[in-house]
Amino acid sequence: MNQQEQKLRDEILNDARRKAERALARAERDAAKARDEAAEEQRAEREQALERARQRADIRSRAILVTVDQEVRRQRLLAREAILERCLDQALETACSLPPEDARRSLAELLDEALAALGPGPAKVRARPADAAVLASAISDAAQVTVTDDERLGAGLVAESPDGLRQFDNTYATRRERLRERLRTLLAEGIDF
Repeated sequence: MNQQEQKLRDEILNDARRKAERALARAERDAAKARDEAAEEQRAEREQALERARQRADIRSRAILVTVDQEVRRQRLLAREAILERCLDQALETACSLPPEDARRSLAELLDEALAALGPGPAKVRARPADAAVLASAISDAAQVTVTDDERLGAGLVAESPDGLRQFDNTYATRRERLRERLRTLLAEGIDF
């Protein structure tokens, strides 16, 4: 092999080496760029997944907070209702065991209210035995009212027309039920927590 051939061969090899080096460098740059793009895509996907997870967690935490708030309100209302019921029960207990003078005055007012509700004319009044005795002594002789014992009744009285078509239940328990909403409103205004 002569010198010219050797030189030509070396040039071809050098040229091929340079081309290979350039191709290798370009491949390394392309690989690095692909790695960087893949890493950026992974980072973006990770950020998107984290954002979706944050949004789901935010929605769940808001739902939990709303549920907790509702449960707190529900428990407060239940406690308030329990207090109101105890107050109403205590009021009924107190009304059923008034001292004699207060009981007489209360029964007279209950009777007046019941007779007014029935309208003019004779009336029959039923009451528990203790209340019937107090009512009988409180009714004037001129009144057309007949008082009878009824052991089934609680404190208070029931008035009815002689034919039984009109009746007005004015026992304390019935009055409590009639006035329940009004009493609840009045009591609820005083109970705030």
